[in-house]
Amino acid sequence: MWSTPLSCERVDLFTDLDNTLIYSRRRPLPGDKVVVERLNGADQSFMTGRTLEFFQHAPWVRVIPVTTRSVSQFERIAAPGLKIPSALVCNGGVLLMEGVPDVQWLEETRQLAGRELATLPRARAALERLASPEHVHMPEGLMVYAKWEDAGRAARLLREQTDGTLLDVLHGGGKVYAIPRSLNKGMAVKRFKRRFITGFTVAAGDSEFDIPLLNAADLAVFPPALEGAVRAPRTVVVREGPLSDGLCDVLESLRSK
Repeated sequence: MWSTPLSCERVDLFTDLDNTLIYSRRRPLPGDKVVVERLNGADQSFMTGRTLEFFQHAPWVRVIPVTTRSVSQFERIAAPGLKIPSALVCNGGVLLMEGVPDVQWLEETRQLAGRELATLPRARAALERLASPEHVHMPEGLMVYAKWEDAGRAARLLREQTDGTLLDVLHGGGKVYAIPRSLNKGMAVKRFKRRFITGFTVAAGDSEFDIPLLNAADLAVFPPALEGAVRAPRTVVVREGPLSDGLCDVLESLRSK
């Protein structure tokens, strides 16, 4: 647990989005909530009022989303008064700068994961045998995912048909993913740190996808489900309420100290 007193003038926050910073319409939230995503005219995702208000008034926190969302899925998000100049999408394979994909970053991604990317068509074919082809997607050619009612079962079947040394097969949110092993969120954070000047780093995440992300930060914030899997130098487990509100409490504490 986080026990060493810290004081930070600036924080770089690498955060997962879904179920960490924003929540789907199916997730009940306490108190006020704000629509941050619409799909086909319907409200899709929300932030808690507490979370949005905190980040609107915390210019000392640089928010850098790190998400499996594709470019188009990320572009649907619009939080009032919250500016996000940089984002790592497609599990970190694509860097968006002011909403525009960074060409150099994408080229480096393809070089980094070249051998793994070559196996994605086989994973896609396997998924298309399991699910309807229209439900299978390969954004930017960097990963494959499909909607599936029993995503856990689909993940088990897909692992049997792919090379586990090259691809990670994960599932969550009703989807199953095949992702090059070198394109994990932790690698994206390390690449971002090498390229840009960063301050004290905090990471937040809620799922297996986020463990490399959490391990790459100075301080990791996560729910009890990930206890025992996170190896960051300092950790905080949010046991009650929305994870995003707990994250705000942690950041506020860093500042006040």
